[in-house]
Formats: sequence, structure tokens, C-alpha cells
Amino acid sequence: MPPHFTQAHHVTPWSQGGLTDIDNAVLLCNAAHSSIETSGWDIQMRGGRPWIRGPLAFDPTQIWRPAGQNRAATPAEKPTWEK
Repeated sequence: MPPHFTQAHHVTPWSQGGLTDIDNAVLLCNAAHSSIETSGWDIQMRGGRPWIRGPLAFDPTQIWRPAGQNRAATPAEKPTWEK
């Protein structure tokens, strides 16, 4: 999704002390942003990059994985899917 069709999401919510800066933000499409709190998806920032974990029904392994697409200046590492 092109960045101009996305919204910035606080990984650590502002109400819980999360900062409004690039180190605490990911871009999500409008649908994902409006449902991220109830969808079962989790996001963490590790070393300045977002990692995701899918809901139990989608990913029974509950493994954290690096986000697969990153449009930042430096490309993201390829996700590793080993258990």
C-alpha cells in the first residue's frame, strides 16, 4: 500500500506513554489501523523495525516475525520462517 493511503499507528499507545516519533510508529492501511486493537495482531519495534505476530487462528505458532515489507530508505531483512 502506498504511504499516502496509510495512517501512522503508535506501537506503544500514546495513552500508555508511547512517544509520537518514528521509533514508535508503523504505517498501516486504514482498515488495519481501525481494527488493530481488536484483530489479534500484535506489533513490536525491535531495533527500529516493526515485528508482527498474527492471531492464534491465523498463526498457531505465535512466532514474532519481521514485517515483510519496508519502504524505508534501507530495505528490511528477508523474513526468516524457521521455527
